[in-house]
Amino acid sequence: MEQVEMLSELLEIDLHIEYADIRIEYVLHNPGKKVTVECGFPAVTEEGNMFAPPPPLEPGQRPPPRELKMLEGFSLLADGKAIPAKIREDQTGVPGHTGRQIETWHVVKIPFAAGQTRHIQVRYRNPYHRSFYSVSEDWSRAAPSLTYAFSAAALWAGPIKQGTVIVNATSVNPAQVQFNHPKRFVGEKGTWKWSFTDFEPTLEDDLVIQTRLGQQGYNGGYIVEGNSDKGGRWMRYAGFTATASSALKEADGTEHKAENVTGWDRDTAWIEGQESDGLGESITLTLKKPGKVSRVGIVNGYTKSKELYAANNRVMILKVSVNDGKPFDVEIPDEYLREEHFWFDLPKSAALVKTIKMEIAAIYPGSTYRDTAISNINLLVALDKAPKIQPSR
Repeated sequence: MEQVEMLSELLEIDLHIEYADIRIEYVLHNPGKKVTVECGFPAVTEEGNMFAPPPPLEPGQRPPPRELKMLEGFSLLADGKAIPAKIREDQTGVPGHTGRQIETWHVVKIPFAAGQTRHIQVRYRNPYHRSFYSVSEDWSRAAPSLTYAFSAAALWAGPIKQGTVIVNATSVNPAQVQFNHPKRFVGEKGTWKWSFTDFEPTLEDDLVIQTRLGQQGYNGGYIVEGNSDKGGRWMRYAGFTATASSALKEADGTEHKAENVTGWDRDTAWIEGQESDGLGESITLTLKKPGKVSRVGIVNGYTKSKELYAANNRVMILKVSVNDGKPFDVEIPDEYLREEHFWFDLPKSAALVKTIKMEIAAIYPGSTYRDTAISNINLLVALDKAPKIQPSR
């Protein structure tokens, strides 16, 4: 690798709710004799479900060998031709800038003729790094974050002669996106850009992006977004009941009723019962105690599995009305969510929220069925001041 130069790097990152889609274009130049370079593309990920930690080990029991997985959709093209990659576990043990360690390398062999310049394209989907901790009913979770290991480029000859990084807030709130080197980026309307020349990256230059604030939850349904000691936003979950204009009933008697959205189970869903795509069908939430609901969280589609999510319709646009008022449109991204919600804000009003009606106005078509589903809904009420919390023991 020390023979081949990196003339340019164009990195584009699309930030989704639970993952980032990443595209990179490199221009590599070999000024010397013919050579085949074996190089590794680093992956900084965290495997597993943050709500389902691995089972505890018995005394003397060793943990099972970790299953190595390719990053979803990973591909590498050299001058338009695919080059196969093999996955290897990291053996360096070198932590990244934030302590997150490179877990695997996607290893490829790229041949260069003498004096050849090659155009390399890489694509993959990277799940965010997350951590979750709980004691009884109290819990905390760090902000989801993406790490892009610029430092791996230090192995090529010389600096990266020129480069551009473009970050798009595709389906996350741009106001909550944070960079570990914020002064490098300029942008507006959810798109940020950083251009550089003669860049020789170190571990300190690894790019870390947080896509939302961290959160803590407490007994009683309270939640604080951000730092509870430094002006974090306090909210509470609001209880509600749900009714719908229709609900699908399967031949075996299983009914996908409206109340399925009120719990935390993502293996069930409300599915409208219309014969076609469900346009015009609606679900109405009635608060058990009227309150100033500020945010609504949606888990779109039938999330029992990725296969069922794709097979059934998902909501593209909801017409939302509060207390039977004038409806407004909410566009929902087509993303399979197992841990997060898609959140949107309700219009500010002095009136207490009693009901919220959501009508299906447009859909993403399913591959097999014409049934439209929503798996889960949460409501959050903003608090004027921090509540008195009795921590769990």
